[in-house]
Amino acid sequence: MLMVSVQAEEIRIAASDLLAEYIQTPLDAYGDEQEVEFVIDSIGSIPALDRLRADEIDLAIIAVPEGSEVPREEFSIYPFAYDAAVVAVNESNPIDEISLSHLGGIFGANEEFNFNTWGDLGLSGWGNRNIKPIAGTSEESITLELFKYSVFKGGAMKASVGMAKNSEVEDILRTDAASIAILSRMPKMSSVKVLMVSSGADSDAPAFGPTDDNVHYGDYPIRLAFYIAFNQRNETRLRAVIRELLDDQVAESLRSHDLIALPDTVRRKLLIDLDLE
Repeated sequence: MLMVSVQAEEIRIAASDLLAEYIQTPLDAYGDEQEVEFVIDSIGSIPALDRLRADEIDLAIIAVPEGSEVPREEFSIYPFAYDAAVVAVNESNPIDEISLSHLGGIFGANEEFNFNTWGDLGLSGWGNRNIKPIAGTSEESITLELFKYSVFKGGAMKASVGMAKNSEVEDILRTDAASIAILSRMPKMSSVKVLMVSSGADSDAPAFGPTDDNVHYGDYPIRLAFYIAFNQRNETRLRAVIRELLDDQVAESLRSHDLIALPDTVRRKLLIDLDLE
């Protein structure tokens, strides 16, 4: 009896190089079960969209900075994930929230404000304590660049900002109550406190913490959004792939690499909508 081999369907994806490797393993596992081969290229978002326009790929996962246009009129779009910069202090610091402009005054060199002591920010009893700003760094994270883009108007960091590896920042905050730091993830130490951040200029503007919901709905202002984009004519063919990208395994992979997946309730609704279609 002649055996005929069935060639696996090929799905071509161009994903932002900020997260491409984090979706590879769960998609490969799905592909092995469903006889689908995923070819995932890790490239920038602009060339990914160019390749989507040229029909060189089936689906793109792109990063869209705040204030930039999401190409909804050109492609079918699904929200996918977020990166966020977290601002943290020692738990003994009385500050609980801060505005973008005040963060600029702490970390930025050419901003509207220039804060050097905690007293400059009106913290009672902390008037003479110098603010010790720290930026966490990692070759695998763009958190610092995201912070600069979201917070600075002048664009330059103060020379006084200390640079430390992400893995070291929490220890610094734990031992130095006058420090304030930029982190790529939520801290694990109970002695470190995350600040809520407001985008408004006045002190009455509401501030929000970097929860999944606040980041997704845009209330937390220091974020970078990622979207799934594809040509609408391919929606039926790609529906199962989109389901997999929105499933728990991919969400867990993103979270394990310090990215923020869509809130579970949002993912569940999108999955239900896909089923109804």
